[in-house]
Amino acid sequence: MCGIAGIVKKNILHDDFYKIGLKKMTDSIIHRGPDDEGYEYFENCILGFRRLAIVDLSEDGHQPMYSDTKKECIVFNGEIYGYRDLKNDLSEYPYKSNTDTEVILSLYQKYGSELPKYLNGMFSVAIWDEKKQQLFCVRDRFGEKPFFFATGKNGEFIFASEIKAILATGLVNEELNDEAVSHFLRHSYINSHQTIYKNIQVLAPASQLIYDDGKIEISQYWNLPEEELNISEEDAVRKFKSLVEKSVKKQLIADVKVGAFLSGGLDSGTLVALSSRHNSNLTTLGFEYQGEWNEMPEARSISQKYNTNHKEVSLKDENIPNLLIEVLKKLDEPLADTAILATHAICKEAAKNITVVITGNAGDELFGGYKWYQKEKEILEKGSANPKYLTFYKIGSAFSEKIGFRKAQDYFLDKVFRAKFPDIVAYQKEKVHNNFTKRETTLLLKSNAEYEQIYSFSLDKTNLNTPMKMDLTNIIPGDYMVKDDRIAMMHSIELRTPFLDKDLVEFCSALPAKYKVNADQTKIILRKAFGELLTDHILTKRKQGFGAPVEKWLKIPDMEKLSAKILKNQHSKIFQKLDFKEVQRNLNYNYKHWSLLVLGIWMEEHVK
Repeated sequence: MCGIAGIVKKNILHDDFYKIGLKKMTDSIIHRGPDDEGYEYFENCILGFRRLAIVDLSEDGHQPMYSDTKKECIVFNGEIYGYRDLKNDLSEYPYKSNTDTEVILSLYQKYGSELPKYLNGMFSVAIWDEKKQQLFCVRDRFGEKPFFFATGKNGEFIFASEIKAILATGLVNEELNDEAVSHFLRHSYINSHQTIYKNIQVLAPASQLIYDDGKIEISQYWNLPEEELNISEEDAVRKFKSLVEKSVKKQLIADVKVGAFLSGGLDSGTLVALSSRHNSNLTTLGFEYQGEWNEMPEARSISQKYNTNHKEVSLKDENIPNLLIEVLKKLDEPLADTAILATHAICKEAAKNITVVITGNAGDELFGGYKWYQKEKEILEKGSANPKYLTFYKIGSAFSEKIGFRKAQDYFLDKVFRAKFPDIVAYQKEKVHNNFTKRETTLLLKSNAEYEQIYSFSLDKTNLNTPMKMDLTNIIPGDYMVKDDRIAMMHSIELRTPFLDKDLVEFCSALPAKYKVNADQTKIILRKAFGELLTDHILTKRKQGFGAPVEKWLKIPDMEKLSAKILKNQHSKIFQKLDFKEVQRNLNYNYKHWSLLVLGIWMEEHVK
């Protein structure tokens, strides 16, 4: 992994202010690339780079990198999987290294702005075309690698891998974006099409940007497939199995030590089983929670089955408050995902002797792993109920409970559930990944700002694949990929997500939902394809993941003190945006309380 940065402005070469600013940008993201740094200067553009060497550890991988003609220069953050096959197909190019970076340059020379169609991997790229006097930028399909940009006070185009690098120039106003704050309150993360700052933008996943003579042109180069596959279950399992195996094999390629996260669930267990075929000395890492949250017994069973070098980390209660502050101080945007501390702890352990780690993210969204998909399937099969049941639900439910008629209670619950959410899209928007309701957010926020998610695909209310696509394009790039990239980069390690292979995603998105979810089971296709590689306990256990017991954590004495210091003090910076009395009403040791504390800590550390 790496960090990229640059500024485009006419006659920039002759102004040392910008060269100093570029160095400040790369210094601010040294954690993304401690192995090397580089700079190139043109009449109207300057490029900076920090390198974390993964493939081709020699100096041949140094960036910024010129093409053979010296007319194109690239800074690139990420990995292109299968790039050696691409290189063979572009044999006419005079390669000087064994890097995927140079392959991108050769593709750009041949295909120009059509370049992204040929890339499979995680990437953010900026190519300065000296002949055209334009900057070509592109970001991967699922938001695995970040790309931020802004227009500076003097009209400069500024871009970087992290927001802190743009702020380091001193050329951008740091005013917060009320729409982004609203989205955070509603969903616990910043929308993947915005940033927390009004004057800094993010290049959306699957998008490319051309900056030419002061004009910015952005377009989307890829979308999820609309047509559903007509395929038998037997053929589907065979194809699925092949795609997963190929992706794992490709993503294990590295010239450094590779490990894998092992949570004790279906996804990570499958990836460890497959990875062990190619790595006989695989290191696995897990996070141990206390009590019912702990999945390490299941993780150990997989580790023993595949003879991995298994390591586990945990956190002491007394360390949690200070660690939360430390993580949020380094994060450019607030993120209330409760797994941030576990991810930090496990990445810190991994960094001791591993540079690349395989993760099981996106399996739930692609294979139908969440329980709410079963709820949505129920809506599809039973249809919506008459809204009048909302009125009578409380009466009927209380009566049925009083007389002990459990079936009657379930009947009323089913009716009100379907009356409140008449279709799967409504349920997905209003129920899933939501924290504060719209009304609660309006009361909390001293502004009526609200961001409505825009989808680049049709929201078919009759197809269960629709909510899976919604999750894939919402929480994956807005939360999970942000958490993985930023926290892993704090420790200068790279996380890879085999389930986000382009070909695998396209196949799973178009696969009929009946092969993923039914009333009794989730992740059907994964179980059928790889169930024999796992243990019976993992196949039958309830889903857990890296989530945390926030109620318990918020009652830790030092966490109580921290919460009181920030959320019960009217002079805290959070109350520049939120209403004090409404915040007090929501301090109930739950996820809402947690997200308010996260926002409060973040604002104390980042808002002037």
